[in-house]
Amino acid sequence: MRDAAAAQASPWLERNAWPEHWETRLSALGTVDRTANDAFFVRSHFPVPEPATASWRLEVTGLVRRPLSLDLAALRALLPVAQRATLECAGNGRGLFALPTTSGTQWERGAVGTAEWRGPALATLLDRADPRQEARFLWLEARDHATLPQAPPFLRSVPIGLARERGLVALEMNGSPLPTLHGGPARLVLPGWYGMAWTKWLSRIRVEATPSDNHFMAKGYRYVAPGGDPLTSPAVEAMRVKSVIVSPADGARVVAGQVIVRGFAWTGGGRGTIRAVDVSGDGGRTWSTAALEGAKAPFAWRGFRAQVRVGAGKDPSVMARATDDAGDVQPLEAAVNASGYGNNSIHRVRVRA
Repeated sequence: MRDAAAAQASPWLERNAWPEHWETRLSALGTVDRTANDAFFVRSHFPVPEPATASWRLEVTGLVRRPLSLDLAALRALLPVAQRATLECAGNGRGLFALPTTSGTQWERGAVGTAEWRGPALATLLDRADPRQEARFLWLEARDHATLPQAPPFLRSVPIGLARERGLVALEMNGSPLPTLHGGPARLVLPGWYGMAWTKWLSRIRVEATPSDNHFMAKGYRYVAPGGDPLTSPAVEAMRVKSVIVSPADGARVVAGQVIVRGFAWTGGGRGTIRAVDVSGDGGRTWSTAALEGAKAPFAWRGFRAQVRVGAGKDPSVMARATDDAGDVQPLEAAVNASGYGNNSIHRVRVRA
C-alpha cells in the first residue's frame, strides 16, 4: 500500500493511512464462510499498540465478588466457544450518503467482513468473577491511546445481559491467533452490534451499575439528525439489515439476457438471520427471490445468488434488497444522520448490457 502498484494489488482501499482505515474491496470480501484475515477491513481509532508482552493480563474488576487477572495461557485454558459472525463498521456506507456531507471516514461498502471467532464466552468470565446484584453494564478498556493527551480515551460499555447472551473474548480469528492489527491478543466479539462495541486490544472489563459517560458513549455513535442534539439522539447499537452485491461489479459490461448476481446479506435485528433477498435487473421495476447460500448462523452473513434479466442496449441497474427474520426490510434510501452511521441503503450496481 506504499505505491500505486502495491495499492492495485492490495485487497484494501486505503481510506486513511494512520491510524489505519482500510476498506476491503468488494472482490476480496471472501466466501459465505469468511473473509481472510489479510483482507479483513481495518478500523483503528488510535494508533495500533505494540504487541502485548508476557506481562499482559485481562482484568475483570468493579462490581464483582472475585476480581480476575488472567494471562493468555489462563484465558486459553478456559472452555472456548467458536462463532462465525459478521463485523461491520457503523460508518460503512458513510461516503455514499446524499448531501449534506457527513463527517468522518468516507467508507463505501467494504467496511464489513465475516470471520470465525474463538475464545472464552463472556458468561464464563462473569460467572468466575461473580457480579454483584446491582451490576448492569460492562465498561471495556483497551491498550490503544490517543497521541494527544487532551483527547478522551476510546471506551464503550454494553449491557451485561447482552454480553452474557452473545459475547466472547476472541483469542483466534479464522483458526489463527488473533492478529495485533485486529485487536490481538484479545478483543471483544459482540455479534449483531456494530464494530465500535467490539473493543480491540482488550485489557480490562469493568462491571458497573450504569453505562459509561465517556465522550464516545454520551455524544459519539448517535443517530443525530442534521442540527439535532447528540445527548437525546438514539444510540448506534444493532446492525441494520443490509446486503451488498459483489458480482457484477459496478460499470461492468454484461451479455444481455440472464445475468448472475451474487452477494452477501446480514443483520443485527431479530434472531440475526436473513429471511430473504430479492434482486432486480431493471432498476427496481420487477424483483425475483434469490437463493440463499451457506449455512444459516445467527449474526453471520448469508451468500445469495440469483439470475436476473437485463435488457439489450440499455444501461440498467442491478439491485438487491434484504429482509431479516424480524421483518425489517432494507430501504431504498436510509435516512441521513450527521455522522453517517448505519447506511443500509439498497445497493445499486450500474451495468452495460
